Amino acid sequence: MTNGDTHQNYMSLKSFLQRLRSAVKPCNVSNVIRLVTGNQSADMDSVVSAISYSFLHSQKFPNEQPFLPMVNIAREEMKLRRDIMLLLKSHSITEDDLFFLDDVSKLAESGSTKFEVVLVDHCNIQGELLHALHEQNRIQVTGIIDHHADEEVFKDANPRLIQPNGSCTCLVFNYWYEQLGGQVPLECVSLLLGPLLIDTSNMTQKVEQGDVEAFSRYEKLLQSTSVPLETTLAVADANSLTSFYSVLKGAKKDLEGFSFYDILRKDYKQFVFTSVSGVRVAIGFSSIGKGMSWLTKKYPAQEISSSLDQMLANFHLDAMVMTTSFTKKETNEHLREFSYYSSKPELKDLAKYATGLDLNQNIYNSEIVSVAAEEINKNNLFQVFNQGNVNATRKQVVPIVKSIIEEGKLI
Repeated sequence: MTNGDTHQNYMSLKSFLQRLRSAVKPCNVSNVIRLVTGNQSADMDSVVSAISYSFLHSQKFPNEQPFLPMVNIAREEMKLRRDIMLLLKSHSITEDDLFFLDDVSKLAESGSTKFEVVLVDHCNIQGELLHALHEQNRIQVTGIIDHHADEEVFKDANPRLIQPNGSCTCLVFNYWYEQLGGQVPLECVSLLLGPLLIDTSNMTQKVEQGDVEAFSRYEKLLQSTSVPLETTLAVADANSLTSFYSVLKGAKKDLEGFSFYDILRKDYKQFVFTSVSGVRVAIGFSSIGKGMSWLTKKYPAQEISSSLDQMLANFHLDAMVMTTSFTKKETNEHLREFSYYSSKPELKDLAKYATGLDLNQNIYNSEIVSVAAEEINKNNLFQVFNQGNVNATRKQVVPIVKSIIEEGKLI
């Protein structure tokens, strides 16, 4: 029997998720709940990694307790992720079919409930809820598949697959593809193609061996069926991989109607670092797909300042780091910026020690940015830099900031 002959026998992703939701109620859950969660940025790579891990695990082990795929944000914040909503909509999946922090918080209300957790797209626990459960000895991390720097924790996890890759979804797919002997539901392919194309800019940047291997397998699976590509890529206006990528990228970049606070929350992570002197420093990191010039023209300095204050207060932060990434219209040059806002004067020289980022004052449209920055600085410390190292994404920025704090260079 060929791959193509078997695809029709699989439960759809939507049906699978609906079955999970109907089976999981606070009143009838077991003492141990299985979760698979992406990181707290809850970007497309994280969300699809969690869903696909859960779905493919159940294909391999249909009689085992399934892993509930958790989106590591509050349900209300999903609306900020228009690219993910569009991709999931193409599979008739809505936010009502998904699990969020709100759901897990309710499941955790029973003090006797424990959690077996698989981490995808990160390799250490993220977020206040999961940290609290871990401190209560209610979480056991049993699996990790990730493409970030290895934090050398949960060494007995199985699988424990951590390696550089453009998209974490490819590592998840490749793992289960081998476990399943290549018998993977076709519906997974169009879901998995989304984050692969987004994270590698349509297979042109940051492509690693795992991405190439997964993409080759996706092509093979697509060729094994008579279903046309445009039906498989059931996103509006997508009749090729390039248009599929363009539609998703457009949705990701669409900030229409967003407040500045929304933009800060759209792609956000936070970490607590401890200096050699024992001082704990909580820092939030927002990735933003527009430059500071665009942002300071779009939003008044007062709104930027109050939104940053809101982040510090709501998430108990000492500082907010914003990493912006955009294309300079005049030259089509890709630029990055590094900026930070803090209520702690001790963090004033953070940029001075971030040598790996090649920070400088060559800020795009600096005359516009500097006026706003001066105004914001009246409230709290705010600094903006052009980032000469355009290859350093948040994935590289976080470890640099971590080492600055932990080595006691500032505190």
